Amino acid sequence: MLLGRLGYDVGPFDGVLDNRTRAGVRRYQKDRNLPETGDPFTFDTVQAVRLDDQLLNSSPISLQPKRVFVDQWTRGFVSADGTWTVTGEDMTSPEQTSNITCDRAQAVCREATARISRTGTTRLLAVDVYTYEIERWNDEEIVTKPLQFGCTGTTHRWVRSSKSLTGVRSTTSNEGSCRAFERREAHLVLEDGNQVVEKLASQQRDAWRQIMKVSPAALRRLTAPQAE
Repeated sequence: MLLGRLGYDVGPFDGVLDNRTRAGVRRYQKDRNLPETGDPFTFDTVQAVRLDDQLLNSSPISLQPKRVFVDQWTRGFVSADGTWTVTGEDMTSPEQTSNITCDRAQAVCREATARISRTGTTRLLAVDVYTYEIERWNDEEIVTKPLQFGCTGTTHRWVRSSKSLTGVRSTTSNEGSCRAFERREAHLVLEDGNQVVEKLASQQRDAWRQIMKVSPAALRRLTAPQAE
């Protein structure tokens, strides 16, 4: 049935592995650079089918728009909502959203992050809470001390005038199990979740185009934005 959805001619869905179905399986295997056995139950074929099925049955979730509240800066309170991205890289878990608040009197910033992970077609929600100690708070910026997590440390920087929130995640140790980690820095930016979702949706449409063997007209209908 998945091969039929992808546009391969495998005949009626009758559960019979006949010559027509085998020919469709071989075409699929050829397009995936797999051994052309015509057998749909080889390990590599089953893995490829599972990945394609996951792609066809998934779509990005809605994420929180970006909001940076600095009106109470001089009174010692700021907050922000948005989705973290890594400059020049793809996030390992792009479907996530964070709420960050800073309290000058307590000298801490607290971050709550909700993250969606996928196992096959199943989605799992995890929520993590982090506490950053504030190193500096002046009229223009707030900078936190590094929050150590495993082999890396992360700092946040708020800029009042631009209403921006960025971060740097650095490798802080090369001892023990951390020896396998390359010493590097990742530059984080809190972005609008709507823009992140649009990027993910665009990537998914590109992936559909690569795997689906259908007419251009049918593909345009499949990938057209849904009407409100």
